[in-house]
Amino acid sequence: MIGNGLDDVAFAGARQTGAASRDIEVVYLDSDATAREQIHEVLADHSAEMTVTSVATTDAALEAAASTAVSCLVLDPTGLGDIPAPLVSNDRYPVVLYTDATAPDSAATVFDDAETVVRKQGDGQPTFLAEKIVSVVSASADRTESALRDALSGIESRAEANEIAVLLADDGTVHWSSDSVSTFVDRLDDTRRVEGFYDAMRTALPDTPGGRRQLQRLRDAPTEPVAVRVPGSDRDQYLLRHGHELPDAAGGLTLVLLRDITETARRDARTALLDLLVEQAQDGLYTLDERGVIDFCNESFAANLGYEPDELCGEHASTVLAPGELSKGQATVETLLETPEKESTTADLTFYRKDGTEREVSINYTLIHDEAGNYSGLIGVARDITERCNREREYQEMTERLNLALEGAELGVWDWNPKTNDVTFDERWTGMLGYTTNELEPHYETWADLVHPDDLNRVEQALAELKSGETDLYQSEFRMRTKDGDWRWIRDIGKVFEWNDDGEAIRAVGIHQDITEERKRQDAIERQRDELATLNGVNMLIQDLIHALGGAATRHETAETVCERIVESDLCELAWIGERAGADDRLVPKTVAGDNSDVLDELIVSDGNDQVLCETALVTGAVQTIQDCGDPSEFKQCGAAAREQGFKSAAAIPLVQGNTVHGVLCVYADQPAAFGGRIADSFAVLGKMVGYTLAAVQNRQLLSDDTTLELTFESECSDIPLVSAANAYGCRIEVVESVDTEPTHLLYVSVDEGPPDAVSAHLCSQTEILGSRVVRADDSSGVIELQVTETVQSLLLDVGARCRTVVADDGALSITVEAPPDADSRAIRDAVSDRVPDSTLTAKQECDRTDDILDTETDPRNHLTDRQKEVLRTAFLTGYYAWPRDTNAEQLAERLSIASPTLHQHLRRAQRNLIDAVFDMQ
Repeated sequence: MIGNGLDDVAFAGARQTGAASRDIEVVYLDSDATAREQIHEVLADHSAEMTVTSVATTDAALEAAASTAVSCLVLDPTGLGDIPAPLVSNDRYPVVLYTDATAPDSAATVFDDAETVVRKQGDGQPTFLAEKIVSVVSASADRTESALRDALSGIESRAEANEIAVLLADDGTVHWSSDSVSTFVDRLDDTRRVEGFYDAMRTALPDTPGGRRQLQRLRDAPTEPVAVRVPGSDRDQYLLRHGHELPDAAGGLTLVLLRDITETARRDARTALLDLLVEQAQDGLYTLDERGVIDFCNESFAANLGYEPDELCGEHASTVLAPGELSKGQATVETLLETPEKESTTADLTFYRKDGTEREVSINYTLIHDEAGNYSGLIGVARDITERCNREREYQEMTERLNLALEGAELGVWDWNPKTNDVTFDERWTGMLGYTTNELEPHYETWADLVHPDDLNRVEQALAELKSGETDLYQSEFRMRTKDGDWRWIRDIGKVFEWNDDGEAIRAVGIHQDITEERKRQDAIERQRDELATLNGVNMLIQDLIHALGGAATRHETAETVCERIVESDLCELAWIGERAGADDRLVPKTVAGDNSDVLDELIVSDGNDQVLCETALVTGAVQTIQDCGDPSEFKQCGAAAREQGFKSAAAIPLVQGNTVHGVLCVYADQPAAFGGRIADSFAVLGKMVGYTLAAVQNRQLLSDDTTLELTFESECSDIPLVSAANAYGCRIEVVESVDTEPTHLLYVSVDEGPPDAVSAHLCSQTEILGSRVVRADDSSGVIELQVTETVQSLLLDVGARCRTVVADDGALSITVEAPPDADSRAIRDAVSDRVPDSTLTAKQECDRTDDILDTETDPRNHLTDRQKEVLRTAFLTGYYAWPRDTNAEQLAERLSIASPTLHQHLRRAQRNLIDAVFDMQ
């Protein structure tokens, strides 16, 4: 087992081949100064290898022995007093007495410890002393070599296969080894002889702080057990160093035993080796027997739980485990037993400290088996993970709060590597677009394919600036296509968080937010703002038209003014007014204004959609609009011709007076949503104003023109109240006058050749008559007042015509209507048909006006208000001015739904105004 023969080993300071081959350091102690000088000279002259240090006291001798490698101590105890035992009783050097004293004269121990005694008497004694010193020193060296040989023989007899013995000097020089150190220690060149043990270990150990600490421990504690790890290419080698200081007789060397514990480091858990390793481990180490009883634990394990190791050894594991954790640990052991190929596993358990507090501990289990392979316990490596668990819980809580915040704000998260273009989308990101995370490839192109083509270039430019570092924060808003094919507005914000050594962005993180509803609200606000601006323009237009239409004399002039002013206001690009004409009553443009007027035929004729828009407005009497509100497809309803002209909004405005629609005003604008909301309401007001103006123009024409258009309508429908009453009593009934009393009308009819009371009762029974009373009557004639909701007269006024006669006689109702020559005959026919069922136009002709036409400036009626005219006419028709009166003031006030004082006030003012006008004309 011993690798080097003893004959091949040189023992420094432990072996000599002769007295002359070795330096001899002599300390001579003598209180006699003369003797010291004599002996010093003799000994120094005796041999060049002999060095003598002469001292007079024991203290000086001790100091010299401590400071030099003493080979021999020569002394004369006479006169020295008590001689310290350490000076003469040690294994470092032999003691020679050079004295005339005898043992009883001095301390007996000095003579017992001396190798020999040389008497001072005699001339040749100093020389004899020198030779004796050489002899004694030589004998001592032989004893040292013998002791060393005995020690090495003992080492050889007990050396094991996995152990090597090395003799070291204090500086680490290898004096002997039982085998080649280079072969025994991995990572050493086994072709080279190791001369410096610590230099060799420096080469074998890793050049790391841990490796340097291991080397320092080998140097600083040569006799302490030290375990070291030597890294290897296939596996690490573990060595355990024991050191023993040999006695001085063996040369003062240190015996180092290196044991290879690589194969037994895991299994030998209950040996002294495990004790040496685990006591210095920061992790807690413990072993359990097959019953679950702790039979060993290190200081770290016990201290972490607030115990001393002795308090835990012998206790069952359940003592320190929280409720329910024992079964969890047992299940872990069962798993290892069922999978023998698995060496170890880890489980996290909750432990109770001695003070009752809890600690989270991660346990690595390794099972122990006996020689028969049966389970006999386990080794546990415990690491306190309480702080880690707390951090994980805090992180989890923070993550949950962040997720809640992201969910609350409906934010999706993306993580992009701009260098590889790999992108990670979270569930909220993909969910915004209706996808799951598995349905979208985690790549930049996936995102780019979903972005609206009109937005992509702009957004990619912003991302390029972020990627190049031109901007720190990327922000953009764009549209993305959902799984259903819809478009959603997205706000995207991101930042680069990581760059590589070349300055390239390699990680950017950002958030996605669906702002579709926000954009809709913004668009709505913008539309409202534009709408307010347009509304202001429409209101200004209405005010302008009020002044402009006051001087219009004809329908054409009115329509022309309206269209031109609308286009001039910049509210619309094109405006035209259409009316029904021809046998088929188709809509025909009468007036047009705008730069696009040359495409009017195409808009109306080719595009049926535009015609439908206008027709709907005519039929319903309500404003109709078609607008582009963000989706161009919505404006397709307006027809291709309108889109080709760049129109994005269209409106059809009926020109209404009462229940009569005179025509339709059609307008087109190049702005989206130009006619929404309150603008359409304002257009409705505009349509009523224009309709009223058209009716007023016709009424003025009717009063001022020399010729009129006379139309006669007849109906034999017996359900007509007047016809029914005339047939029942064989009388003639004619409408005398009508008064608008809002919300009803008062109709005055004369009865000839019939009983007025019976006729009144008959008429009152009709559902269309709200009330009936006889105003004046005699045996065969009278005047009856009827209260109705609406009259033919009021409807005709709305279309610029007036009713000259309404007569029920001989089973038929005949109505004569007077209108301007350019009146809309169809509108007049519709107005009559609305009140008189089964009516037909029996005559139509232009006639010269036969009644006198009052000058509008001198007509005294111009000095009356509408209310005054109404009150005065009603008073006249009800016989208030007859004598005796047919109607008193209270009855008249009741008919007009006003108080008597108010009636008298209106009458007096009306009478005064008429009288003033009459006398002014004179």
